[in-house]
Amino acid sequence: MANRQNLNRTSRDKTEPQDNHMSTLYAVVASVPVHSFRKYFAFRFGQSTSHILKTVSLGAYVEERVPSLKLFMGKGCRNEEPNIPSLVALSSAMLLLQRYEFKKNHGEWVSSVKPDLGPGISERVWEALAATDENIEVCQRVLTELRAALASLVGDLGILAIPTVPGPPPKLQTEASTLETFCVRAFSLLSIAGVSGFCQLSIPLGMYDNLPVAVSLLAKHGSDAFLLNVVEILYDTLKEQVEIAENLGY
Repeated sequence: MANRQNLNRTSRDKTEPQDNHMSTLYAVVASVPVHSFRKYFAFRFGQSTSHILKTVSLGAYVEERVPSLKLFMGKGCRNEEPNIPSLVALSSAMLLLQRYEFKKNHGEWVSSVKPDLGPGISERVWEALAATDENIEVCQRVLTELRAALASLVGDLGILAIPTVPGPPPKLQTEASTLETFCVRAFSLLSIAGVSGFCQLSIPLGMYDNLPVAVSLLAKHGSDAFLLNVVEILYDTLKEQVEIAENLGY
């Protein structure tokens, strides 16, 4: 595992926010797992991690390796919004797939029982039932292409590290347009595992600016036990790095 394991970190695409606060936050989130892997491999195997740690512009990689996403590029994405277009397109495909699968599996029951659902949930359920099968074949190609692309990136014993969320949570009474922007960016990150079927594990990294922060680790589809074992092995080192970062005040 030592010679083949690699941790791929996502670099920030040029469309992401450039303000100092978020730059610092992204650096903090990336530093803990990276330092943990470096320390573990140096201690356990006495070797450098320069050949197994790679930084990848995930947005550009996905855009290049998942050609079927072209149909969804530009949808739900305004130029002034700080997002990654290819991942926004991926979240659009994920939404269509979710609606299609929900309608296929639960549509008959919802139509006959008409359950009393809460606000927000009810609207999404009926939107799913009203959805057509248009572009579903394209969405399924996106799934196949993305899974193959990410499998090629990380291999059998690789791990992809990404932010768990795109930034601080929205405040109460946040304007609808601002909340929509946050949701678009959040679903962009969620869609990576959601569409590919890769297993994802979120690791708390303490507090930053009085808010909890975390990093997500992803591994190849079907590699759940492998990912859990890696985190268990690295747990003590991760905990130590979190404590160091907190003591330094991030």
